[in-house]
Amino acid sequence: MKKRKLIGVIGVFLGVFFTFSSCTSGNSSSDSNSNPGVTQSLGVNLVNGTGEYDQDTLYLIGSNPDGVPSAAKNRTDTLVVGIVNPQGVFNPYLYDSAYDGDIIKTIWSPLLEINFDGTVKDGIANMPTVSEDGKTYTFTLKDGVKWQDGTPVTSDDFEFTFKYLMDKTYAGRFERDGLDIEGWEAYRDGTSDSISGFKKIDDKTFSVTLDTPNAKSIYYFAGFYPLAKHVYGVDYVQGDAKALDKYNRTPFGNGTYKFVNYKDGEEVTLVANEYFYKGEPKTKNLVFKVVNETNQLLLLQNGDIDIIRQGLTVTDENLQLLDQLGYASAGITDNLGYGYIAINHGSEIMQDKNVRKALAYGLDREAVVQTAFGDQGEVINVPQSKVSWAFPEDGDFETYPYDPEKAKALLEEAGWKVGSDGIREKDGKKLSLKFLASSPNSVNDALVPIMIQNYKDIGIELKAEQMEFRTLLEKQKEAMEGKFNYDLAFLAWGLTPDPDASTVFGTNGSSNKVLYSNPKVDELLKKALYEMDQAKRAELYAELYKELADDLPYIFLYQRKNMDAALSRVKGIDGVTPYRSFIDDIEKVYLQ
Repeated sequence: MKKRKLIGVIGVFLGVFFTFSSCTSGNSSSDSNSNPGVTQSLGVNLVNGTGEYDQDTLYLIGSNPDGVPSAAKNRTDTLVVGIVNPQGVFNPYLYDSAYDGDIIKTIWSPLLEINFDGTVKDGIANMPTVSEDGKTYTFTLKDGVKWQDGTPVTSDDFEFTFKYLMDKTYAGRFERDGLDIEGWEAYRDGTSDSISGFKKIDDKTFSVTLDTPNAKSIYYFAGFYPLAKHVYGVDYVQGDAKALDKYNRTPFGNGTYKFVNYKDGEEVTLVANEYFYKGEPKTKNLVFKVVNETNQLLLLQNGDIDIIRQGLTVTDENLQLLDQLGYASAGITDNLGYGYIAINHGSEIMQDKNVRKALAYGLDREAVVQTAFGDQGEVINVPQSKVSWAFPEDGDFETYPYDPEKAKALLEEAGWKVGSDGIREKDGKKLSLKFLASSPNSVNDALVPIMIQNYKDIGIELKAEQMEFRTLLEKQKEAMEGKFNYDLAFLAWGLTPDPDASTVFGTNGSSNKVLYSNPKVDELLKKALYEMDQAKRAELYAELYKELADDLPYIFLYQRKNMDAALSRVKGIDGVTPYRSFIDDIEKVYLQ
């Protein structure tokens, strides 16, 4: 995957996805093979994109686009998107699940947006003017930006949103300390009833002044969604941000679609927002239908859904099955994210680095990735996607090839001796680990049996507990509060274009769900965040990743590919990249 520097803010319109016009037939076989992860030897019609930013994207083109089932053809005004596991938290500042995030993107439109190349571009506001010292950002809202009830979005809504986020009782993932708006701590602490860094200039213009700008500052405004003061602010008083929780399942936005209904475990129904500032969307109704890994391809085949949203694992087999349908197409990119085995650092056993290293050396990660993805995934050793400019290409970090003997030696050094039953013991305690596995999940299907056998071979008993994904997240939260104990869990992160990971690996970070703490990591995270030169930032991140690879907050597992698969009747999707998908331009999607 070619890595592009984030060099500017440029708009781009790419070729239409899911049509032959998106990819010319003139690509040579060598061009089509420029992405080494997906091969042409599968007998699948895969071609590279030809737009400005999607040359590394592979498109699967259906050979029989007219073969779409009648069940889909008869559904003329409703787009049905299959989505794996929404949690029902439809607040842009409280959700944990990426599936909820997709739904939120259709209900709200952000202040600024992420472009196809990972840079920041205008959203409901034009790109801001920035003061010479880099501290003050002045935004002007575009004409015609309204809430779903026709009320104009104003500067007052943004002031209210900032107050909500800076409230002492706000408990979401927004990085308010990273944004560091002037006066936010005074509002949090209740010593001021306003935020001095926010200035309303007029109804459509406001400024945000930061105490200390950093390299990530502009990205805090990309994906920054306003909350309607006349709805969310009705019951809010300073010190009671939780009053807004009651709207988590009845969201009110300014985006492409309006929320209609949520049936837990079944579907989310939305309808076109006639006040959407870019114009009413081309498809009247949008339904996110809950699917799982065992039924989603059948639902697509039967025409019960129109799109599988990143739920279908990119494997040779799945690519061939899609190709055989004839009336399905897909866009395939490298994932801006990674899969990992979370290590609960609140567990006494896991606090020994030798044990963590033994777990990494003692697991045949290559076998796991091959079983789960075939040739469409690869083992990683640092918490960064190869898509990112910050990925350390020199490989100067520990890599943990499968080495059971080295794992045994590390366990011996840590004092864990083999008992009469083959399971190691220390101070009368068995080396027995609790692993949380969400189900159904094809990665866990591959991972769990390999883990159990690999760890048994080095004297570790692994007990896997299968549960729904939302239950796993709840158990992880309980463990942070000291109400539950586990040792390991399989999860995955989606990343942002900026590589800062302060909330994930920083001590007490808002997304640090494993109680990890390392002073050197904290220092490197801070240095990298406040270094404005990208080349120097890259050096700092290389040093950070070397430390993380040695200390192992997680067992880093894989880099995979993303795929949105759709019936060929779905039109209007721009070329996809790791940074932007059809969800970001859902107003353009229509059914043929």
